Amino acid sequence: MKYLLLLLLLLPSRFFAMAQSLSREEKIEGMLIGSAIGDAAGGPVEFVYPPVRSQWTTTGEKVNEEALEGLASLFRLSSYPKEWEPFAQWESYAPAGTITDDTRFKIILFNCLKNNDGLLTQKTFAQSVLDFREELPEKYRDKYDAWIPEIEYATRWALGERDNAYPVERIWGGIPTMEGQMPFLPVAAIYPGDPEWCYRKTYELGYFDNGVAKDMNSALVAGLARALQPDGSWENLEEAMRTVDPYRYNQTLYVERELVKWMDKAHEFTHRADKNIASLFLIMEKELQTNYWWESWVPIVVVLAVAEIAAYHPLASMQIIMEFGHDTDSYAQVLGAILGAIHGPEVFPAEIRNAVNLQMKKQFNQDVNDWLELLQKYDNESGR
Repeated sequence: MKYLLLLLLLLPSRFFAMAQSLSREEKIEGMLIGSAIGDAAGGPVEFVYPPVRSQWTTTGEKVNEEALEGLASLFRLSSYPKEWEPFAQWESYAPAGTITDDTRFKIILFNCLKNNDGLLTQKTFAQSVLDFREELPEKYRDKYDAWIPEIEYATRWALGERDNAYPVERIWGGIPTMEGQMPFLPVAAIYPGDPEWCYRKTYELGYFDNGVAKDMNSALVAGLARALQPDGSWENLEEAMRTVDPYRYNQTLYVERELVKWMDKAHEFTHRADKNIASLFLIMEKELQTNYWWESWVPIVVVLAVAEIAAYHPLASMQIIMEFGHDTDSYAQVLGAILGAIHGPEVFPAEIRNAVNLQMKKQFNQDVNDWLELLQKYDNESGR
């Protein structure tokens, strides 16, 4: 908690001011396009080793305003230097702006809203995961077949089937992953006035989330809902993540709430790094206690720590995540959603927003405008 109090003192006032004059629609648009931008920016460098790093993330110098502006100037979309992959892009050597599974999962969520007249339940969402194949352009259906097997076992089980189905608890070997962070961030836009409702709905929908991931992924959506409110900020996003707790994880007997532990560690890591990005990278590499870099706490720690060391500079934060490496598309899609929810869509350059929307339209016949229309249509009919 002491690191949260320190955070409140350090947040630059200019980033509070940016959020005050935005409409709810602008904040929702910002969250949606920001998440897709983070995904598309991180996709080409996902798990590239060693990551390409700039002078500002490889020296012993403390980060300053000049360094932040330099980092921000480096943030851009790039094309993919690789063949298609089931969990990455579905076009070989895809153009800049191409999304990965982090955003394709969101397409499934919006398909669920569209095809079920706004009824969003665990079963309608699970069925939409299976139905996604037929919603896709034919050229992507073999890619879907390569992507779906592990997910399909849990999906069929959640639907009550037992053929070609295994208990949901065995998906990914029972590891608590960030998978629920991929489709469900937009749930925050369905009822931003009630972060607890958003937590409960995400908890219900996330049939493939195991263990502490159920709480962590749901709390992130609750925090985003708070960020979408008129006074939304980093401060109250984090406060909501910590305090929205309908299932009383904060009161579990003998057990510390893992979400709060890792949020505190994120700020502790930044404090220990003492404004040096290279030091923060080293600390996270050593102390994140991760085996796969997509466990549920990793994006939360990376996003909170990076944003703080960047003094909450939006594009500098995005670039630092690119330079940290590992599961960059998943980390950046979370950060992009938060930045867009707080600052609106124009925090990202228009050419970047347009490039991502263009590729989603060309490849999947969808874009953020389609999603906004669905959210407006079902604003009062979403199973609250």
